[in-house]
Amino acid sequence: MHSYNQTQAKIVTAALDLYLAHGIKKTTIEDVSNKCGVTRATVYRYFKDKKDLVRASFMLMVDLTQEAIADLDRHKNYDTKKSAERVRQAIKQLPRGDMPARVNELKSLYPDIFTEYRDSRLASIREIYKHVFDKAKQEGLLDPTEVNWDLMPAILSEATLFITESPLVLAHGMSFRDIYSAMIDLMLYGVMTKRKK
Repeated sequence: MHSYNQTQAKIVTAALDLYLAHGIKKTTIEDVSNKCGVTRATVYRYFKDKKDLVRASFMLMVDLTQEAIADLDRHKNYDTKKSAERVRQAIKQLPRGDMPARVNELKSLYPDIFTEYRDSRLASIREIYKHVFDKAKQEGLLDPTEVNWDLMPAILSEATLFITESPLVLAHGMSFRDIYSAMIDLMLYGVMTKRKK
């Protein structure tokens, strides 16, 4: 996780909001400085160029996920549902906007940042699923004879990451928040619901 002072955090958040609303290419450093009420020189004091700011802005979303993981690690007493609710809270913190279009734009403009963002996001998603599945195992919600539950977090992580890029899903106009929330519901009420025999 990145540690920003108040001014840096304001700049990164403003930049991400503008990138999501208007696009990466169309948003200038001046737009960002105007939105957060600082000078362009202040923005450049913290970020060497637009690419550096774009990277920080997109990685902010990974940082939000990492904060949720750190909270799960601190609260070992959370049960499966409480852990999933904490993840849902993190999802609600994700910014609004046309994220799929912006991720595609990021991939086109800055493929190296896109790769870092995507790999970091996948690692975070895997950590979250692993944590929740470990809790479910402890609570006896998983029947060990049915599925290789150690493999399931990896499968769901890949599905969560790549479903956000699926043209079929995107055609429904679902936001990242909606997609992630649906995956959590699938995990809790599909995979992890203890079956009555």
